[in-house]
Amino acid sequence: MVDDTGRVAVQRGPLIYCLEQLDQPDRIALSDVAVDLGHKTTAQFESEFRDDLLGGIVVLRHTGAAYEKTNSRDALYFRYDGAALMSRRVPLTFIPYYAWANRAAAAMQVWTPLLKA
Repeated sequence: MVDDTGRVAVQRGPLIYCLEQLDQPDRIALSDVAVDLGHKTTAQFESEFRDDLLGGIVVLRHTGAAYEKTNSRDALYFRYDGAALMSRRVPLTFIPYYAWANRAAAAMQVWTPLLKA
């Protein structure tokens, strides 16, 4: 699918993981985050058992990126100049897909963009 070009889905064993807005730092918009795979794909995700979530689930932690948007790109239409967006490193928390929408209504995404180098 064209809509998923440049995006990845995170899987651990048979489970697909997703990002849920509630778990991200400073309530960063999910549309502004990206997975930073670099050269090592599996070593950059750490698993953590959280017994305080839904009776116990394994979450995945990853140091990804959040794009810094400029005011000129906030408009619905803007002139594309080809310049790469600046980003900063942020801790991302992935939860199992089956666990989303069990705490509060919040945004969720499975297909997460890859950081553009």
